[in-house]
Amino acid sequence: MEKAKKLNLLGLTLLMLATLVWGTSFFILKETIAEVPTFFVIAVRFLTAALLLMLIFNKKLRDMERRTFLRGVILGVLLALAYVTQTLGLENTTPGRNAFLTSSYCVMCPFIMWILFKKKPKLYNVISAILCIVGVGMVALSGGGETEENVLLGDALTLVGAVFFGLQIVFIDKFQNEGNDSMRLLMIELLTVGIIFTILSLIIELPKGVDGYALNVEQILKIAYLTLACTLFAQFAQITGQKFTSANQCALILSLEAVFGVLFSVIFAGEKLTLLIGMGFLIIFVAIIISELKLDPMRLLKRKHVNENLGNDSADKGC
Repeated sequence: MEKAKKLNLLGLTLLMLATLVWGTSFFILKETIAEVPTFFVIAVRFLTAALLLMLIFNKKLRDMERRTFLRGVILGVLLALAYVTQTLGLENTTPGRNAFLTSSYCVMCPFIMWILFKKKPKLYNVISAILCIVGVGMVALSGGGETEENVLLGDALTLVGAVFFGLQIVFIDKFQNEGNDSMRLLMIELLTVGIIFTILSLIIELPKGVDGYALNVEQILKIAYLTLACTLFAQFAQITGQKFTSANQCALILSLEAVFGVLFSVIFAGEKLTLLIGMGFLIIFVAIIISELKLDPMRLLKRKHVNENLGNDSADKGC
């Protein structure tokens, strides 16, 4: 029992560290892609992380089934589409808005399951979706501030990215339930993303000139942090942490990524929050909590009613 508690604490710690690290990635990536070609940054980040994972877990590359490889490629394509739209969105909106709008994928997942696999969403899914739409609307109506141009385009691209993140998560769940090894899927997924962005960078960014590829020390350090901390460590910490925690614990901690994203953007990137944006963020966060923790209001009311009746029965017996 004591060992189980220690493993649970380890899992919670790893998940919290992953969430904190991901929270820092938004403003650091925003600063980096302002100076360095966007697709090049993502290509270096994912290729390096994939190669390091393959070096560490090289035994898992042996005798890999063809279906596992193909499923890893599918996940990689979905993740690449997510990063293309999310990162292009980040170029036109603030890190905080990007973080919270990206996190709306948590609310989207049940409806993606409904569309793809005819699995009807629950009442709490519908409630969280309505709240999320209200929150997104408040953020969108707040405007972009004096220094942000095309902010609505940035927000829209970010939401498209959230859809692809939702698709990726749904298919990860499907593939793992089919018995595919998580680490093998992750290695092929990251490698696929890296290859896709390398091709995009060579086709789109390289013809514009090589000046952007000449990195200074600060840019190298930022890309190294995004690669080693935000991709390699955080992905590994999440996979490991989920083994020792419940689904509710994992969901609750990972939902804090958006909160940390805004917090670090305000502290380190000087992002300013208006009351309307803050209220929108809060509503989106509540929607995510309801969705991830499956807080069904009808079930809670029934439970409260049962508890009240039990309390009355106890009082009657006491008399």
